[in-house]
Amino acid sequence: MRVGIVILNYNSYELTCNLVNECLKISLIDKIVLIDNNSNDKFDDFTVKMSNNKIKYIKNTENSGYAKGNNIGLRYLKSIGCKYAFIANPDTIFEYATIKKILEFLEKNQKYGVASCMRTLNGTKNTGQFWTIPIYTQALFESIYIGRKIQSLFNIKHSNKVCAKANKDYLNVEVVGGAFFGCNLEIIHEINYFDEGTFLWYEENILSYKLRKKGYNVALLRTCTYEHNHKRNGHGNSNFKVFINSKRHFCKKYLKIGLLKNILLYIFDFIGNIENKIIYNLFKE
Repeated sequence: MRVGIVILNYNSYELTCNLVNECLKISLIDKIVLIDNNSNDKFDDFTVKMSNNKIKYIKNTENSGYAKGNNIGLRYLKSIGCKYAFIANPDTIFEYATIKKILEFLEKNQKYGVASCMRTLNGTKNTGQFWTIPIYTQALFESIYIGRKIQSLFNIKHSNKVCAKANKDYLNVEVVGGAFFGCNLEIIHEINYFDEGTFLWYEENILSYKLRKKGYNVALLRTCTYEHNHKRNGHGNSNFKVFINSKRHFCKKYLKIGLLKNILLYIFDFIGNIENKIIYNLFKE
């Protein structure tokens, strides 16, 4: 079986270079697809220096976002005959054993389209390991700061508690984080990859929704881990409108909300946008 990995870069030159170098050491990975989303990083120089036929470098002419950028890599891997693929953000760290265990699981369990593992966020387990596909009320309250905080705290506590009490090596879950996971490319091709109607956020929710509609599952392995060294501002979000647009796309296309629910969602989003601007401006450095 051929295995590939997609690494999507946008102005993360050093992190991406480090990750590519680490992936080159993992013999299970046959092809590394490095997608640059039209950033200012000089990856042309990097790929020349590397001069390794395991690396496929693709330079986008625009910043096409998470879904479209990763889809370019996934489709390329499918075209060269890869059976399995990994998605890895530049700020993730994982070992050979993690790749091996996820591949073994996907090979033995052909009804699973996606498999990930336990993650630590900036050195701690203070992060949600998995979550459920949002229903309308969840999407509604995600518009406001306190709603997002409550849902996040509940998810962290609940998912880690479930993982700690589980008596199996893996859990059948609904959604895992998009920073790092492995997938069965035949299944991902069948559901038509990531939905490119999103630029950032909600990609994992939509991917899992599409998998479940086709009768496929998502797994979280408890026997291996990866590190996500993600930097974020804990107060407010400078890309809040992008988040709102992705959420609306999910609600309209997949939850198929009607006119009244759509109006209510816009009201909550309007309030949330004003609230976010105030919080962001108060706490930005």
